[in-house]
Amino acid sequence: MSLSAATLTLDAPRRLRWDTVQLPRPAAGQVRVQTLLSAVSVSSELSVIEGRTHLPLPRQLGYQTLGTVTEAGTGVKILPGTRVVTTSGHVSAAVVNEAACLPVPDHVPDRMALAAILGEETHKGLRKVAPLPRERVLVAGAGLIGLLTIFNLVRHGVTQVSVMEPDPARQHLAQAFGARVLHPADLQAQAFEVGFECSASPEGFRELLSRMRPGGRVCVLSDGNWGRLVLPPDFHSRELSVVASSDGEDYHRYAGWLWKQSGTLLEQLYASTVRPADLIAAFDSLQSVPRPVSLVVDWRHSGSSVLHSAHAAGV
Repeated sequence: MSLSAATLTLDAPRRLRWDTVQLPRPAAGQVRVQTLLSAVSVSSELSVIEGRTHLPLPRQLGYQTLGTVTEAGTGVKILPGTRVVTTSGHVSAAVVNEAACLPVPDHVPDRMALAAILGEETHKGLRKVAPLPRERVLVAGAGLIGLLTIFNLVRHGVTQVSVMEPDPARQHLAQAFGARVLHPADLQAQAFEVGFECSASPEGFRELLSRMRPGGRVCVLSDGNWGRLVLPPDFHSRELSVVASSDGEDYHRYAGWLWKQSGTLLEQLYASTVRPADLIAAFDSLQSVPRPVSLVVDWRHSGSSVLHSAHAAGV
């Protein structure tokens, strides 16, 4: 017995389509997951759609997914009905390995749970540069990655977190997360021990490095989606350290910590919602600024309409 599922596929730069795939029954150690929500990482996914990366095409889009286990293979401990976070992407359902699932406790809201993937990936960056509680930290960019970085810093006791962000709505979120918003005039008199590049822009990266004190430590969490990140001439004279951080190391451990955090802050990151049938058009609208921090695709009561549309279009 198989199940039809809809999946969003990028054929070529700026050319998206819905595919219909057949899912097998879960094998040993696998579960089938029905998607509830999938979240768009705006800058990362736009860079793929725009052809700014060298990733092979065609490819499926997305990697922050919340769903419900509907069937389990032999040897699986996760029970059907359990909510899990996976990296399945923008799909109506998927068969995944149990080890790749993060079970979500009942008390954790859906939209908070979505933060587990990028939350660990930004937290890995914190581990690499290890800011001390009283060190001055500057975050460049208050998009999804930047705000999760601020969340992790503040919740781990770092008390002097500042952010550079031009968008007023994102500035407001950064302040709610516990960061001080710095404007150009404020930056002139500041020097920071630790920096996090989360802007994905050459200008933001250059400004961040220029505000580091000699011997400062910088972690690049974004990957230069909007241009090449270049080291300035005084990088060497001030003996700055720059490291990169990409995928996480232990999503289960981070999720265990995240589920213990209280409040509704993280849900604010995922406030904008679209239906699956409107997702392709939504990516078009994301080409212009201002953009939402993220975009959540709500698959409840909508997956079947996407399957029907994909089938009717011959996809």
